[in-house]
Order: sequence, then structure tokens, then C-alpha cells
Amino acid sequence: MIYFLDTSALVKRYLTEPGSAEVRSLFRRKRPIAVARIASAELAAAVARQHREGAVSETTRDVILARLNRDFAQMTVVDVRAAMLSRVPALVVRWPLRAYDAVQLAAALTLQASGVSTTFWSSDANLVAAALGEGLRATEIG
Repeated sequence: MIYFLDTSALVKRYLTEPGSAEVRSLFRRKRPIAVARIASAELAAAVARQHREGAVSETTRDVILARLNRDFAQMTVVDVRAAMLSRVPALVVRWPLRAYDAVQLAAALTLQASGVSTTFWSSDANLVAAALGEGLRATEIG
């Protein structure tokens, strides 16, 4: 079993939000974690935005950003490839998803299709509903 965290779930590892304890527990217990490659860009943008809005200090922002490459090296990273992206049009027709949410879901579905038992975690209720509708185990976190 691998836990696929979309960016809204992964950010809870770095910033204290509802659901942070559950996400951090996955990492403490060394559970296998997967993410889409785009999560690194989305996560960096979310942390930078939190700093601009005064929610985190410059030091905290810089510490988090400095550790992202190391942290991502310890996770299974699903790269964005043409075959994976070819799933997106059908997903956005079936479900009310934003573009990157559809890419996140396509990444999790690609992982599942490769034979890896996948549980999808997200803070987005629409995305969790879509994941469930596509046959994944899914948890709304936070």
C-alpha cells in the first residue's frame, strides 16, 4: 500500500493545518508516500504565499524550501508524462476538477494501474470524490 498525497495533503507535513498530525504520522511511521512531480512546484508556491500573507516567517519559508529536494528524493515521484496526461480530458469531463487536480488524480491512477495499491489523500472534497469515483481508496484529510 502506498499513500498518494496531493499537494493539499502534502503541505500539511510542512505547515500546521487541520490534518497535519495525520500526514506527519505517515512520515514518522515511514509509510510509503507517492506524489506527482508537479507537487514540488505547487508546494513551493504555497509556502511562499504563506510567507507573503504573514503566516510563516522568512526563516521558516527558507528552511522548508531548502529541504524539498531532499524530501522528494525519499518519496515515490510520479513524473508527468504524455500517457498520464492523456487521462486528464476524461477526468475533467466526468468530474469538476481544476487542471492540476486532474493531473494529480491522473498520477495516482497511473500508479494504481502499474499494480501498486494506492490510497489517495487530499484536502479537496471534490478531488476525493473523483478519486473514489475512479476506483481509488481515498481520504479527505483536514
